[in-house]
Amino acid sequence: YMSFELFNTITAYGDQIGLTINNRPDLILNNLKQFDNNWAKYNPRKNINRWGLSITNLDGILGPGPDLDSLYEYNKENNTTISESSFTVPTPVYDVVAHYCDPFKEWLFRSHILKLPPGGFFPTHVDNIGHTIDSFRLLVPLQVCNPLDGGYFIYEQNKILVWDYGRVYFLNTCKRHTIFNASDDDDHIVLIINVKLTKESVSTVTNLIEA
Repeated sequence: YMSFELFNTITAYGDQIGLTINNRPDLILNNLKQFDNNWAKYNPRKNINRWGLSITNLDGILGPGPDLDSLYEYNKENNTTISESSFTVPTPVYDVVAHYCDPFKEWLFRSHILKLPPGGFFPTHVDNIGHTIDSFRLLVPLQVCNPLDGGYFIYEQNKILVWDYGRVYFLNTCKRHTIFNASDDDDHIVLIINVKLTKESVSTVTNLIEA
């Protein structure tokens, strides 16, 4: 399966890899304040306190939609065949995070900013099942992502990941992971960039790995 061969070109360097693209997280968070009223419930069927702000979606308009839902459940309910690759139109939020997204612009799939208020969590899950894979995940931790701040990103059941805020990371999300915000008063905020798996996008990532 060519696609996993390609994916594993990146994972050969590790499962969590810091890239050379970074920025001041406080600037990003400040610029996101203009969208305070645009956050939409993430996967609204589940009663979990988590919110999303789309960077790319179907129409470039902010608000609830399949891009902030479980695609599997959305497609089942609506008899649609929407996939990660359907969401390619930039929303106004794109401009705030362009520094991170521009290097991957031509390969962007469904991308968004996730917010978990205190007590919010993502149950344990993997992002890809099966013999093929058509995209990979880049993450930018912005706030409350490290244990010191109350943010826990648990990887493969027993590793707690630590991040530099404002830096782009490749993360192998084919391995089981769980996220929760145990902070008293601050939101966990992370940028999720979904990138189409191609020779060019993989080269772009490997060229950005810190020597």
